[in-house]
Formats: sequence, structure tokens, C-alpha cells
Amino acid sequence: MRKIEASGLDLNLLVALQQLIKHQQVAAAAYACGVTPSAMSRSLMRLRKSLGDPLLTPLGRSLIPTNRVLALMPELDDILSRIDKLSRPSTFDPRTSDRAFRIACTDYETGILIAPLLKQFRQTAPGVRVHLLNGGDRGVEALENQAAELGLLSPDGDYPWAKRRLLLKESFVTLVPKSALPLTRQGYLSLAHVVVATEEPIVNPVDARLGSDRRHIACRARSFASAIDLACAAHCAFNVPTRLIRDMKLPKHMAVVEPVISVPHFEVAMYWHLQTDTDPGMRWIRSCIAALAASIQTQPLPLE
Repeated sequence: MRKIEASGLDLNLLVALQQLIKHQQVAAAAYACGVTPSAMSRSLMRLRKSLGDPLLTPLGRSLIPTNRVLALMPELDDILSRIDKLSRPSTFDPRTSDRAFRIACTDYETGILIAPLLKQFRQTAPGVRVHLLNGGDRGVEALENQAAELGLLSPDGDYPWAKRRLLLKESFVTLVPKSALPLTRQGYLSLAHVVVATEEPIVNPVDARLGSDRRHIACRARSFASAIDLACAAHCAFNVPTRLIRDMKLPKHMAVVEPVISVPHFEVAMYWHLQTDTDPGMRWIRSCIAALAASIQTQPLPLE
């Protein structure tokens, strides 16, 4: 196979050849490329030398492509079309896109952020889809290996491979059977308790603050929704995120009160892999989530 030296055939020469084939005149091709006719003539000479073919032969005032050029035309157009596509800035139009975004989150973020986000998308991005993956520590792993493109998470610490943006600060209220009211510290400790445990240690942050006191953990649930259901069904106590239970209809025998023990607040942040930082679609959905979270954060919490 004959080797074509890069110095003899570059991208500009390919563009010149395409315009020469299209216009079949040196002056017209030169005008289309923004060069002088003499420069276009030199390009044609270089092309002939590099490809070993006359390429275009004079006929009257026109240049007629040779059989070699006619054979090259489909590949030439395809190559230049691909190069043009590569050189254009990447764009994203939510109005016409059918992209599926992979988001790792727990049922807390699903209820507080994803549900209203999907409602918003029905008007602004009707074709966009969201695929949800497990959150918590599994969400961090999914984000690191890029099974997930975005994580709405509450992990401790930062990660060198990711960027982070704080979205929400969340407090807790305590769900208890009404038979335990008025709730005291001792009354709270005497109840059976439900906790949410994803991949956290046996001693969760609440128990770590109890000192010598201990709670009876009757059940370790995998989600906030299941923990609420279990607490209601079994008349247990459960410290539940305030926003999550804001509009929830509870059984008549259950009540929500301010905690009588120290329950640490938590933060929800948006994490994304560095490799997706400049992706236009990811930038768009991150801005949508950030704007939504900002509007939620300004709303007063119940029981305040």
C-alpha cells in the first residue's frame, strides 16, 4: 500500500479537493475556501502529487473529475462530515432529547427531588428519561465505576474522582405511637425502634449520641418508606426526615413530634464523575436539580 505522508496531504487539502469537485472551477473553489485562486491552484498541484492522479482535467472553462476522484467522493464527503461533527461544540436540547440519565439515590431523594423533577420534565423535556440506581454507599460505587452518571447522596467526605454540590440540609422528626405521648426521653427509649441501615455500621449516629442509654432496634429497614410502614404497623418509633413525612397521611394511632434526643441533621449533595463534568446533557440536568433543590430549601419545614 502506498504511504501518504502527512506533509503532503492534510485536512485543508481535503477540503480544497471537496470544493474543487463541487464547483469544478479553481476560482469558485478558492472563493468557497476563502483563499486566492493561486493558492487553490497550488493545493490542486499538491493533491495531484500526493494522490498520483490528475484528479480534475480541464474541459473548456470547467474541471472534470477523473474516475479516481469519482471513486473517492463518497469517502471524502464522509470523512469531512465526521471531522465537521467532531469540531462542533457538543450541544443538548432537552425539548427534543430522548436521553436516559442514570441517577443513584435513595428513596428520600426520589421522593423529595426526583418526583417533582419528572413532573417538571413533562413540560420542559418530554422525551427525557431517568433510570434510578441504588443510593447510599452503593451509589458511591456506582458513580465511581460510572454505572451511574449522577449521585444524589449523603456520604461522608469527598472523592478525588468526583465533583460535589450541596443541595439540601435536612432535619429529623420522630414518628411514634400516640400511646407514647407526651413523649419523654425515657418514654422514647422504652419503645421499639426502626432504623434505616444501608451499609452503615451497627451503631448509627443516633445511638452514638445516647451515651450509656440504649435503644431496642426491632428492625433495620432498607429504605425510609419501608421503615415508616414498619413503624406504623408495629407501633414503633422511627426518626424520619422532616421533608419526607411533610405531606404523608399517617394512621390514626401514629403521631409526629420533635425529637426528645439529639438526632444529627444530614446533608444531601449532588455528585458527578469528573469525566462527565463538561457533558452538555449532564450540565443541564445538574442545573435543573440544583434549581429545584434551591426552591425546596427555602420552603419552611413543618413543626418549625
